[in-house]
Amino acid sequence: MAVQENPMILRQRLRDRLKRARETAGLTQRQVADTFGWSPSKVIRIENGRIGVSVTDAMALVAEYGIESEEARQLIDLTKAARQPSWFTAYRSVITPEFETFLAYEESASIVRAYERDVVPGLLQTEEYARALLQGIAEGGEEGGDEVLELRVDLRMKRQKILQSDEAEFFFILDESALHRRVGNAAIMRQQHEALLRINETPNVNVFYVPFTAGAYYPLFRGPCHIFESSSADDDLVTFLENPDGDVILSEKTPRTSKRKDPADYLDAFWKVERNYAVEISRDILPPGGQDSG
Repeated sequence: MAVQENPMILRQRLRDRLKRARETAGLTQRQVADTFGWSPSKVIRIENGRIGVSVTDAMALVAEYGIESEEARQLIDLTKAARQPSWFTAYRSVITPEFETFLAYEESASIVRAYERDVVPGLLQTEEYARALLQGIAEGGEEGGDEVLELRVDLRMKRQKILQSDEAEFFFILDESALHRRVGNAAIMRQQHEALLRINETPNVNVFYVPFTAGAYYPLFRGPCHIFESSSADDDLVTFLENPDGDVILSEKTPRTSKRKDPADYLDAFWKVERNYAVEISRDILPPGGQDSG
């Protein structure tokens, strides 16, 4: 199974390519708008992603920018693909816009790296573990009944189909605490541990953990993070950070501040932890949870 590029990422790629084509043609946004009798803001909104691009508009822009036939065909095909709905559209009632963006990057990446300190990453969770975890989150204050819970579990299970891709690689680093933190009951934890061992046998999936004996490596990661690399030269390296006050998505285009790292910094941190602290998960780690008391 090949990497399935998400329409949201294709739309981003399309607007970037159209912007570069306009600049190469030596045209301003105002000039393009005047040519087609569009409002002055339409080209701006197309290029910043505020509105989509119709096939008709794409054909007009391709002609105006003098794009060669083969590239023109590629751009029209890209426009058509970018207008398709994402597979997770049916779950919009239970996910945030930020998580929609996360899912788009996750689906489209050729390399996915994930670090988790407290729980098993979503892509590696068994259905029972995911249900128990999401149930606990709901009881902690999130709104929604059984129907919402089951939608979220179903979404998490469908996400895992990307692990079957033969053109994508996955690297997971878990802190040892994630292996021992009880989610659900002991049986669920034993099943989850067996699943981690089984998934790690997949050629394109690598599961590591950082043992307690590794000491204080935490400054390298302030919290859970995902790093997405694309095989397309048109796409940026992207880091997704999970924070208590809201999730943050960093790309190479994100404005820099003195306190904010860039995606490459997180990639370097991941490599450092993998090389210096992490070990491959194995049966030497006892199934966590022990025996249920009742």
